[in-house]
Amino acid sequence: MSVIVFKIAIAVLGSVVTVGWLRFRNRIDGISGRQQKSLLGLFFIVFRVAPFVLVYILLQQKTRSDVPVFFSAAVEAMHGKIVYRDFWTPYSPLFPYMTTLLLWFWKSAEALVFQMILMEGLALWLTWRVYRTEIGDSFMRLLTYLTLPGPLVLCVLGGQEDIWMWLFGVISIIVWQRTRDSLWIGVVMALALITTKALALLIIVPMFFLIDKPIRYVVGLAVTGLPALVLLIALVGDKFLTPLQFAEMPFAPNLWTVFSPLIGDFRPYSKILSWVGVGLTVAVSSLGAIILKQRMSYSRALPLLWTLCFCFMMFIHKSSFSNYAFIFLMPMMVSVIDLKNRWHIVALVLFNALIVIHPTYWWGLKTPIYTKWSHLASTANLIEYGMEVTFVGCLVYFLLILYRMIGRGHYRQADRSIKSVIYE
Repeated sequence: MSVIVFKIAIAVLGSVVTVGWLRFRNRIDGISGRQQKSLLGLFFIVFRVAPFVLVYILLQQKTRSDVPVFFSAAVEAMHGKIVYRDFWTPYSPLFPYMTTLLLWFWKSAEALVFQMILMEGLALWLTWRVYRTEIGDSFMRLLTYLTLPGPLVLCVLGGQEDIWMWLFGVISIIVWQRTRDSLWIGVVMALALITTKALALLIIVPMFFLIDKPIRYVVGLAVTGLPALVLLIALVGDKFLTPLQFAEMPFAPNLWTVFSPLIGDFRPYSKILSWVGVGLTVAVSSLGAIILKQRMSYSRALPLLWTLCFCFMMFIHKSSFSNYAFIFLMPMMVSVIDLKNRWHIVALVLFNALIVIHPTYWWGLKTPIYTKWSHLASTANLIEYGMEVTFVGCLVYFLLILYRMIGRGHYRQADRSIKSVIYE
């Protein structure tokens, strides 16, 4: 069976499971906190641990996607080598060293995948702990998240690390609830930046406008980040900037790849468009943060702001691709998606199916960018372009929901249909 057929099968089966679960979810309403914890653990075992055992232990499949890159860098880190100077990584400086944790006991690429699963599980558990009393149906939302095919494939088959960013986000909520000191939020987010990837900057800046005492927040960032920056410069000079080269590479799908048959080849303006994407993402997210600060607590506002930031980034930045959805799918499930709204569910299921299918299909076609309508003459290209349009359409729909929730203050119940957003 080819990889793309396998991915299509997963997307279809996962979609059916998600829809089926949503039809019968009311049967477990009202269960106790202890029962919630047990059921959440059971779902995690069924939808994460069991697939891992099946794929890597029983079927003995090899790891794919970025995992071999992670493993190579982690092995170098285990030997005490210096990141960026002695070996290369596209991620933040602490990331290769963090990925060695299980390798001391099980030196294989599969151990890295299992670590990614554990990190997602930690993010899931902490998110449930934070929101189980604050958002009434957060438990159902998180169970639904576990059934989605997108996170399943990104975590178990792709070994993606993007969920680590939200892990730091939810930790920042916990430290705020316990200390009421914005300094510690800054410390946590600085650690996120030096542990995950440079994309964390896109949320760190807007958070300045969300937090009660922003100067304390900046102090926390500086106390943690500046010593790390000085040490990096002393050890590797400016080599720590090399991961930023990825921002120059075009990926799909996003606004620019969808419109490129109409506007022509945007790649000669790649650097300008990259900065435009960053600037607009920070500006839109900062405006959202200013509005949210006036209307709700930090813990309620952060998942909305997080979803706005990275959903808009995926829409506007020419280097965005579907894997980045892993950054915001969990907070989006907690704060944005209405499980009783059929349009939300349709968009969510379709979005997740494309997360599973599109990357494999796009890479299989040798990463095409269509700069002329004639490029869509082939059926394969037309199918791929149709997936791009649909994917970006889902992003637009989520952004419209966020506009209604943030801009109009409709927090408890998002829009009932896309028409109400467009025509009101």
